[in-house]
Amino acid sequence: MWTSVLIVLMLIIQVILLCLFMLIMYLLVRGIFGVPFVRSNKVFSKAMMELAGVKPGEVVVDFGSGDGAIIIEAAKDFGAKGIGFEYLRALVLYAKACAMFAGVSKHVQFRRENFLSGATLPKADVISSYLFPEVNAKLEPLLIRDYPSGTRVVSRTFLFPTLPLKASKVVGKETVYLYQIP
Repeated sequence: MWTSVLIVLMLIIQVILLCLFMLIMYLLVRGIFGVPFVRSNKVFSKAMMELAGVKPGEVVVDFGSGDGAIIIEAAKDFGAKGIGFEYLRALVLYAKACAMFAGVSKHVQFRRENFLSGATLPKADVISSYLFPEVNAKLEPLLIRDYPSGTRVVSRTFLFPTLPLKASKVVGKETVYLYQIP
């Protein structure tokens, strides 16, 4: 009896470990061939939202939202609504779970879409990104095309090529930048 229970337990543990290994490998491969997932912790998320001056009821759109940390911070501590764009299905599911545990599910949504390939960009008061400069360079014309003058754009670490820089803030060893759509 105990032997069969032990065997079933061992099989369950092996399946869980195999799933974790496959997830890690998937994220590594995506990171090598695309933009890797690097979490924005609460310190960076809060600094970005403060620099952008996010107010209750505003809409924050995060391109490359990963685990949803920035959008969840915007909703939880700033009273904003949030929309995250993320290509990796596993991260979208994880972001939705994190939003549920944070109690902000009704105020945020996460879309599994490639925002650079024809996705309809939603209305927003603030745009957030933590993307490589090459991706920011591809995103910038879409932002200028789809968002009205005055829309705030906040970026962690990486610059946008021509958007007018309005402010910056050093956070630890990195810098957060605030731009405005011309």
